[in-house]
Amino acid sequence: MTWNVWGRFGDRWLRRQRAIVETVRARRPDFVALQETWRYDGQAQTDLLGFELGMTSAFAPSRMPRDPDPDVRLGLGVLSRFPLRKVEQHTLSAGTIALRAEIRLGTDSLHFITSCLDWEEDHERERFAQASSLASLVSELKGRGDDVVVAGDLNAPPGRPELEPLLAVLEDCWQPQRYDGVTYSSRNPYLDKGEWLEDQRIDYILANNGLVPTDSRLAGLDEDHGRPPSDHYAVVTDVPVA
Repeated sequence: MTWNVWGRFGDRWLRRQRAIVETVRARRPDFVALQETWRYDGQAQTDLLGFELGMTSAFAPSRMPRDPDPDVRLGLGVLSRFPLRKVEQHTLSAGTIALRAEIRLGTDSLHFITSCLDWEEDHERERFAQASSLASLVSELKGRGDDVVVAGDLNAPPGRPELEPLLAVLEDCWQPQRYDGVTYSSRNPYLDKGEWLEDQRIDYILANNGLVPTDSRLAGLDEDHGRPPSDHYAVVTDVPVA
């Protein structure tokens, strides 16, 4: 599962927080990648989610976006039903980061990686460079014979050249024959209308070609009293890994 959970934006973030917990609990994912998750006063949202859901958690601050409150730091997070063998932060191009969690599954390792690429329309070169850095990391890990999943907000619709480096080393797990998969939808009341990414699929789960998805779907559509808990919809993919 991957979800940009929109930090503490909006005037109902505490209610959204409750709805995020219930949405994840209902799907029972083994792994969750979070973007725009927050840390404040020594407490990380990933820790709270992990405690309520019975999952191991990790957090890494990132450079964007920034919360209006300077004491709130936004970043990336990982939740796992399995113990995390190793957690590392990797710097990509232009100061963007990726958070990598290594999970031991029997005698094999799975590397679960999340990132959030630049969102601005005129940052194609930055996104391409970030995706290229991420692809290099993936190739290194695959070279060890390990499985790799990249889950995150890539801020580019399918077919954009910025995604080509990643799609050269990983497979897109979305199954377009079933749903359109729009994760940044004009139907979402939190979306700023007229954005260049409006009504596009920009949140992805990518896996090496040895991992074959069996189903893909959206979540987080209306669990907050009929409203979505975030300005993005979540992506849930079933991928047998062991």
